[in-house]
Amino acid sequence: MIQYFFSFLPENNLVKIRILIPKVIEKSLEFHLPMWRPGRYQLQNFAKNVLNFSANTQNGEKLHWQKTKKNVWNVHETQNKDIEISYQYYAKDLNAGSSFVNKHIVYVNPVNLCMYLPKRINERFEVTIERQHTDDQFSCGIQPLIEKGHNLRLFPKDFHHFFDSPFILSKDIFHETFSVGDVVFHIWIEGIFQIDQQKLIDDLSKIAETQIQIFGEFPEEDYHFMLIVPENTYYHGVEHRNSTMMVLGENGVLPKSYYNDLLGLASHELFHAWNIAKIRPKELLPYNYNQENYFETCFVAEGFTTYYGDKILFESGVISYAEYLHELETTFRRHFEEADNASQSLLESSFDLWVDGYEKGTPNKKVSVYSKGAIVALILDLKIRQKHKEKKSLDDVMRKIWKKFGDQKRGYKYQDIQNICEKVFGESLQEYFNLCIESNLSIFDFTNQHLIYLGLKIVREENTCRISPL
Repeated sequence: MIQYFFSFLPENNLVKIRILIPKVIEKSLEFHLPMWRPGRYQLQNFAKNVLNFSANTQNGEKLHWQKTKKNVWNVHETQNKDIEISYQYYAKDLNAGSSFVNKHIVYVNPVNLCMYLPKRINERFEVTIERQHTDDQFSCGIQPLIEKGHNLRLFPKDFHHFFDSPFILSKDIFHETFSVGDVVFHIWIEGIFQIDQQKLIDDLSKIAETQIQIFGEFPEEDYHFMLIVPENTYYHGVEHRNSTMMVLGENGVLPKSYYNDLLGLASHELFHAWNIAKIRPKELLPYNYNQENYFETCFVAEGFTTYYGDKILFESGVISYAEYLHELETTFRRHFEEADNASQSLLESSFDLWVDGYEKGTPNKKVSVYSKGAIVALILDLKIRQKHKEKKSLDDVMRKIWKKFGDQKRGYKYQDIQNICEKVFGESLQEYFNLCIESNLSIFDFTNQHLIYLGLKIVREENTCRISPL
């Protein structure tokens, strides 16, 4: 079994990694570092943070190696030998998708820094993590085995499992749990926060319960809300298999004023436990970490999730209707002020995430799969609800998608989504898909036609827009 060993040099912001591969049968081994991370569909340059790579036998014999691509290290003359690879990773950036090490905290996102052998990506392996202090708390979606002394041991099911399981080590982690049915939910907060602990537990419980009711079940035995309060102002979350990593706060504190932001972020990322962690486009099953994974249905993965993330806050009772309309208005502004006349459709902008990244980029080119995706989800929900007099909704679509594609044995294509929507709706939705998903035409008037059902409309005012009652 392959073994990984993690230790840390906090004064230098370094993670030290050793990899032991026993009884190698290949003449050479090709170690890859991922080119991107799940949750951000954009190539990234993790390899720039790697230093001091070396390859030896466990008897101390140095092995020849060479770098063949920016993220590939080829080690030669490995056959019939026990191999040890070692290197360091510079972990200085703190966001929800990075790795960060200093004297106060160790935060590791394995997909940033864990080299792997592509042919053995589906194998089980062992991870040993050296704690700096025996009283460091450990937060992770994988339950550790605690050895005597400082070490923690993890046994991921495969590399996909480990890549999707970030972990935190720190003395100062608030930890609490709650249950919804048989599912145990963990809350981990590293840093200073001023929010009411019991209210947070109660509200997250309501959010989780509401989401589980939509799908009828939860895809994991447990779930971990992991939050780091940063020194600088930051708002970011990333979904994982049975956890989310969130970085939220300002000036080293999470103030009460950020409470609804926290709930919204948590709700969004929890919905991903179904929608992308399990339900995936065909192109993302399985993840290929060595290249772009182009797909055109990110409006489902991120847009539908954005819509539900806010809607569930209201449906669960943790925010008022007025607060929900404020969130909806923010989504409208992000699209109608910035991209309603963009040249790309949702399908094209989804594909081009891998080309343009997440920055604004070329003016009037792309639309946001998050904001426009949320608006078209709202329109679809209202169409279904109005036709079926509230006896059906977009929830029925999500349940059918979950039932058909939630087992990770097959991924969906764009046509699959249209077919399921039309089956729930009971007739063709070609006009909706042509306008909202496939074209670059404005959806402002079309949105207003459907907001009538809620007694609302969007009103343009100079360079902005707002929600108004009819």
